[in-house]
Amino acid sequence: MNLDDVVKRDTLLGEGQTTVEYRHEKIDGDKGTLEYKNSYGIWETLPFVKEDDEWKIDKKGYADQIEREVEQNSQQFDDMLNRGRQP
Repeated sequence: MNLDDVVKRDTLLGEGQTTVEYRHEKIDGDKGTLEYKNSYGIWETLPFVKEDDEWKIDKKGYADQIEREVEQNSQQFDDMLNRGRQP
């Protein structure tokens, strides 16, 4: 199975998206990442893990990454709101 099929199978892309554009593949031992362009044209980082001699999408790593991004965005939003408050 090629990379396009792996990413499509895990429903990370829009239903009408027929190709996967990717860049910056990195491997460090049994972990790896690559950036792919989602259906909105935004580059996202997708983590992989090697299990049983096969590369698989690291779904826990991906969920953790999204959680960190949400927390960062929330903190930035709170900071913006707090700057707008008058003492």
